[in-house]
Amino acid sequence: MNTIPLTLDAYKPTYTVLGGGRGSGCRDGFPVSVLLLNRGPMLYRAEMIQELVRVGFESIVSMELIGDSPELEGLASRYPQVRFICLHEGANLGVRVNIGMRESCSPFVFVLWNDQRLATSTLSSRFFDKVVDLDAACLVPTLNDASGSPVPSISHPAQSGKAFRIVPLPPKADGEKSLYPFDACGIYSREKFMLLGGFDWTIGNPYWQKLDFGMRAWLWGETIRYAQALRLNYDGAPPAEDTTPDADYGRFWLKNLAPILRGDAAALPGTRMLSYLFRSMKSPTQALSDFKAAKAWVEACAYRFKSDATRLADLWDPLS
Repeated sequence: MNTIPLTLDAYKPTYTVLGGGRGSGCRDGFPVSVLLLNRGPMLYRAEMIQELVRVGFESIVSMELIGDSPELEGLASRYPQVRFICLHEGANLGVRVNIGMRESCSPFVFVLWNDQRLATSTLSSRFFDKVVDLDAACLVPTLNDASGSPVPSISHPAQSGKAFRIVPLPPKADGEKSLYPFDACGIYSREKFMLLGGFDWTIGNPYWQKLDFGMRAWLWGETIRYAQALRLNYDGAPPAEDTTPDADYGRFWLKNLAPILRGDAAALPGTRMLSYLFRSMKSPTQALSDFKAAKAWVEACAYRFKSDATRLADLWDPLS
């Protein structure tokens, strides 16, 4: 797959919807929908959905796995305000979030997993007002493991010579910057998500996919910040991140680290081709094809860039 998508609508997998019609669950009040992602055992799914309904979110979309359990029809009947999205084929994390964003009906969408628990006591109308005021692409939560220890879910960029590094740390202060949403969790501005093009579904590795979205947000002038009042607790161990510099890293590098800002537009210099050839470990023909696709994407998005990776790292102030 050499073409890099410009919008999340470039790929629309087929799926079936069980439960309430689109928008039927939306009510007057604070405009937040929930996008519930599912993985692993579904032992407490009904309890999780019941808790989300009790909190009073505008609507709930639950992304189901292929061949999911027969209890779905029962859940759809029990919770008519919930839309259950049943995919007809396998889909990576980014595809599922993109679909969920399209199916949600609110200006803000809270993405979380079925193996997490929401500390509902931390939510208030004052916090929801803050979500609007911060005007961020995404507000990321405190994430605690099963023992209650904070997960190093806040990421900062660092430039070491020519090397661009990602430094993961536990959150420190409300409003702190983060390079990307760990485990894709957070409250997203649906409008900003759409304008950013959503997750790049051609990147299969979840780590590089999430980092690609986060870098694109920052490079295009948007922000991702930590919201201290938003807390999620894992039932078990947090997922390990696969940071292997694989083929997906190559696409991430071409889109985010290789472009440079010239005046008010970004460009992908031809001199980066040799660097990519060595990084990708692909044949010259395949590497050139990848490079041409990335160059076309950068040219199409040139004036969206407000920074490049080097400037982003050099000017990064976590609390500014």
